[in-house]
Amino acid sequence: MSVEEVDVDDKGRVLIPKEVRDKVGLKAGGKARMKVENEKIIIMPPISPEEFIEEMEGCIKEGTPKISPLKLKEIWETVEKQE
Repeated sequence: MSVEEVDVDDKGRVLIPKEVRDKVGLKAGGKARMKVENEKIIIMPPISPEEFIEEMEGCIKEGTPKISPLKLKEIWETVEKQE
């Protein structure tokens, strides 16, 4: 994993280098997903509905859910915003 140093402008915007965008499939004018994990910002390409379904497969079963319904709702709303 390489580490890129980037600038943050006065509005908090970060320019992701073209090579990095191309590598992960981020498109100009498109959407990206972002999360904060262990004091790190993780930027990911958008998830397709098919990928979302695959990611959620097996989460909803009888008994105790493996994922909180609120977290599932949050993920689904993120997918809907990207469409």
